[in-house]
Amino acid sequence: MSTRRIKVRKSVRLCEIENQNIQQVTFSKRRNGVFKKANELVAMTGAEVGIIVCPQGSKPYSFGHPNVNEIINKYVGEKRSPSPSSPGIDDKYVQMFRKANSRELNTRLNSLQDQLDFALNLKSKLKQMNKKVESQQEWFKGPIEKMNYIEASMLKEGLEDLLLKVKNYGTEHGYGYENGKWKAE
Repeated sequence: MSTRRIKVRKSVRLCEIENQNIQQVTFSKRRNGVFKKANELVAMTGAEVGIIVCPQGSKPYSFGHPNVNEIINKYVGEKRSPSPSSPGIDDKYVQMFRKANSRELNTRLNSLQDQLDFALNLKSKLKQMNKKVESQQEWFKGPIEKMNYIEASMLKEGLEDLLLKVKNYGTEHGYGYENGKWKAE
């Protein structure tokens, strides 16, 4: 006679799990199990199922057929008809779901608002810097006679830079520059 081991399910004592890691793993496994059973119920009976699971300090998880929001609106929405099988579905959980969704949306909105504020602030700073640069470059538009020594020196350096750039451009494109005149090479 052979001895076979038969796997027997152990009874689990239902109490809160203290270890955070074990608690998270157990939550994930049991949540998936509940969602799987709900999916089987839908497949076998065609029932409308909506499940919302809200762990402490985390985002809510939901399963719904055809859709969690449709189920909530159908049974808890403004046009709901009283259900004899579930008089007063606990609005508290639906409100928690809606609050969690609105919290997540508010978090996203705040993040986007911060990014927008940063971008607008940066834009205004860049405009100010651009105005400063433009105002510093406006001095050469006036008559040369009214320039002081520093402004005249800056104008001379700018013109020499410009002439050098023009000469380089001409030589790169097949022109030579001699005695103030361009010659095709």
